[in-house]
Amino acid sequence: MNVIKSTKSKFLLLSAASALIIGGLVSGAHDAQAKDASFSEAQKAELEDFVRDFIMNNPEVLIESVNQMREKEQQEQEANAKKALDDHAEFLLKDKSVPEIGNPEGDVTIIEFFDFNCGYCKRAFDVVSETVEKDKNVRVRFIDLPILSVSSEMASKWALAAKKQGKYWEFHSILMKNPAPKDEENMTNMANEVGMDVEKLKKDAESEDVKKELENARKVANALSITGTPGFIIGDEIIRGYAEYEAFKAMIEDQRKKNK
Repeated sequence: MNVIKSTKSKFLLLSAASALIIGGLVSGAHDAQAKDASFSEAQKAELEDFVRDFIMNNPEVLIESVNQMREKEQQEQEANAKKALDDHAEFLLKDKSVPEIGNPEGDVTIIEFFDFNCGYCKRAFDVVSETVEKDKNVRVRFIDLPILSVSSEMASKWALAAKKQGKYWEFHSILMKNPAPKDEENMTNMANEVGMDVEKLKKDAESEDVKKELENARKVANALSITGTPGFIIGDEIIRGYAEYEAFKAMIEDQRKKNK
């Protein structure tokens, strides 16, 4: 039997090529051949050489296979993320620990994952503020996701503690607008500026419930495959990254059309 020309060898060739993508040509060919003990060493070597030559002469096949694999992985990731929207709907939409602004009865809910030290989050702050100002039928919820530095973590703790004094949005806003480093001295000045009890703020920032809120935020972000900031949920769509106001507005309108 000529192993190269047989139907079985073609199948093994495809198997070996697939294995090549994830484990290397030679090991892939051996993995495929191990499933059929009827091949001689010479036949196995012939198949190995054929696979190597085929890939070397047709590199676009390998590129196409890698692209298809990536596309499949992305599709699976998005499917899992969409499922996570349902799994974590209680936290995302109803949990009272999550700060929010806008219309509590708005027909579109926007959820932002952000870091106070993220440059694009600062730009997104302007977009969100303009959206809330111009569209009186949206609700915006803020999920602190401090991933960039230790000072990001500290800023988020203080911001969540500010919610206990009814000052979350005021403190959130000044943290986003003020370019000063997010250290204790600067944030103390900012807290005083918005009229908070600073000692209470510091104590609340280290409380167990604030710690739990940040843990929940990381858990949900991970489930949604939001690994950077900013990240948004608008209705049933997940947006990873920054969007200008007009694009943001269009996404909100798309959700309204879906809701109808």
